[in-house]
Amino acid sequence: MSEQKITFVNSEPAKCGCKMEFSSGGGHYSDVLYVTPCETHCGSKPFGPVEVKRDADGWWYHPNIPEFGEGEDPTPYIAWIKEQGLELKGWHSGDETYDLPDEDAACTAWNPESPGPEWFLIGIFDTEDGPYVSWARRKDES
Repeated sequence: MSEQKITFVNSEPAKCGCKMEFSSGGGHYSDVLYVTPCETHCGSKPFGPVEVKRDADGWWYHPNIPEFGEGEDPTPYIAWIKEQGLELKGWHSGDETYDLPDEDAACTAWNPESPGPEWFLIGIFDTEDGPYVSWARRKDES
């Protein structure tokens, strides 16, 4: 694979369509450059629904969500969701009309329903407050 250089001039999008955004980290982090690759450079389809195959404990996380590093700072994830033009909706298993059986501490018995036909699953995962489901849809859909 040959090396390609993407040139950004005065923070404008590159000729190919790649975009770059600078953040000073708000005084909490080092300077950060966010690059949003164009279709040519991203090498993948736009983020969207995929086949869901939950593991033996019932957990699942969308495989195309990028890694945002270790730590509790949600800022990179929130920025990525915004760049993708997504709206999120989620809830804990206990927020529904029933609770999971005590013997199902994982979440194999919980099968949350989509909030609507345009929503797709992005994760069923454990939190300090118990199992949580997260759905997404494009903001321009309603």
